[in-house]
Amino acid sequence: MAGEYQVDPEAIRRFGRTSEERSTRVREIRSQLGEHRLPSGAFGKLPEADEIERDYQERHEAAVVNLISVADTMERISGHSEDLARSYEAAERGLAENMQVMARGLGA
Repeated sequence: MAGEYQVDPEAIRRFGRTSEERSTRVREIRSQLGEHRLPSGAFGKLPEADEIERDYQERHEAAVVNLISVADTMERISGHSEDLARSYEAAERGLAENMQVMARGLGA
C-alpha cells in the first residue's frame, strides 16, 4: 500500500516522557533565572546606564515569562503524547476486532 507507515505507541510515550523531563528542566532554569538580580549600578555611571539597566530588566522579566510558557508547552506535549499513543492503540484494537468480525462473517 502506498504511503504505508507504522506507529510505535511506546516511542510516542518515550517522546512524551522526554517532554516532561524538558518541562522540569526548563522550570529549574526559570527558577534560577528568576532569582538572579544584578546589583545596583551594575551598568556603570554613564548617562546611558539607567536606560541599559531598565532594558536589561525588561528582557530578564520577558525571558522568565517565556520560560514559563515553554515549560507549560512541554508539559502539554507530554500529556498529548500519551493521549495520542492510547488513540493509536485503540485504533489498532478496533481494526483487529473488525477484521475478526469480517473473518467470522466469511466463514473463516
